[in-house]
Amino acid sequence: MATSTRRFERLYIGGDSAGANISHHMALRASTEKLHGGVMILGAFLSHPYFWGSKPLGTEPVTYRETSPLYKTWMIVCPGALDGIDNPYINPFVTFVKNAPCLASLGCRKLIICVASKDELRDRGVQYHDAVRESEWEGELSIFEVEGEGHGFHIFNPETQNAKEMFNRLAEFSQEC
Repeated sequence: MATSTRRFERLYIGGDSAGANISHHMALRASTEKLHGGVMILGAFLSHPYFWGSKPLGTEPVTYRETSPLYKTWMIVCPGALDGIDNPYINPFVTFVKNAPCLASLGCRKLIICVASKDELRDRGVQYHDAVRESEWEGELSIFEVEGEGHGFHIFNPETQNAKEMFNRLAEFSQEC
């Protein structure tokens, strides 16, 4: 049996919610750390990224932030995090967080952020898109918004028309390079 020595030629990373947050951090690390075999990340998709912070954005609630499930989840996952809910692992915005890495250093060529109009985290996803654009990152950036849906809708109801449109957009994104 022959073995192949062919390398990955097209590598994309991505995730939904916390997985989108992880993909963001993978793209940041890929700009400073070499991947095995010289593999390069072509693109990343962040679907309904789980980013949060102490300062409300857009339509986020101003009161009761520390009792929200988003805040409580972070505090359970990382109870001793330096800067708490404004730790760069959960709040990637340089303008809000003193130690956040610069978004201009994302280690991929393409990035798409997917948001849903009824998602409590929507405004964070849009802010992330805007912050990457303003960072002078040199890659291809896009945002895809689905109206009338909430956080992770495509996972819970993959047969809906909106979910199919999102899956198609992600498939197109990975074929464009």
